[in-house]
Amino acid sequence: MSRRSSRSHSARRIAHSILPLPSLKYGDVSAEHDSEPMRVGKNTDVILAGKQYKNLFMSLDGWLARYKTLRNGSRQIMDFILPGQIFGMQACLFNCALYSVGTITDVTISTISIEGVDNVFERNATFAKSLFWSAVCESAIMTEHLINAARRSAYARISHLLLELYVRMKAAGLVEDMSFEIPLTQEHIGNALGLTNVHVNRTLRALRDDKLIAVEGKRITILDFDALVQLSEFDHSYLGLSARAIRGERSTETPNRLPQFAI
Repeated sequence: MSRRSSRSHSARRIAHSILPLPSLKYGDVSAEHDSEPMRVGKNTDVILAGKQYKNLFMSLDGWLARYKTLRNGSRQIMDFILPGQIFGMQACLFNCALYSVGTITDVTISTISIEGVDNVFERNATFAKSLFWSAVCESAIMTEHLINAARRSAYARISHLLLELYVRMKAAGLVEDMSFEIPLTQEHIGNALGLTNVHVNRTLRALRDDKLIAVEGKRITILDFDALVQLSEFDHSYLGLSARAIRGERSTETPNRLPQFAI
């Protein structure tokens, strides 16, 4: 097996192992929706911090970001929302939304009344499990992002983010081999990782020069998956699979077919 095909195999094994539930499709939970899906243009707030909402939202296509804007105008992006994700639970359960959610691209979303969630575990098991995993994975992802911004180098931060987006998009069927398209500007990446635009540009160039990634417009190709895993300490278990399950997967693999994770 060539080095490149080996890297691709490692990435596929990881992507296929995470997220016990696949990304939701509209048909899976259509009975729970209050209205027909609606189209929202890019750079539009779907949730505004400080307001209360009575509906959850489900992303059907496009990209959104959870973010908080400080009084001085600086913005911190906590997470990116991909197709198939449910969001807005905190905005319904707390007195007001703790953060905003805005579109990065044109998106299609649908709404789900929070009042209908009370007996959802008896009525729609698929949707109920998705709500549960949405809350658990959102918390885990934000925790990992905190570690990213606080303790990792810029080189490791961007490597970690690219791996996370690749694995999440792979699970949603949005990648082609080791390549995927992200509609993110350097400002988006900087706001997510606590880096300046200049620092993001310099670090992406370093990753390209080191032959770890290739960048063509918005298209990212991961050239050395295992090396990125090692340098960023990327442990994919926070995306949904327990450490015990990972060990079970790895124990059935032949040596060196999966990167070594610190679990």
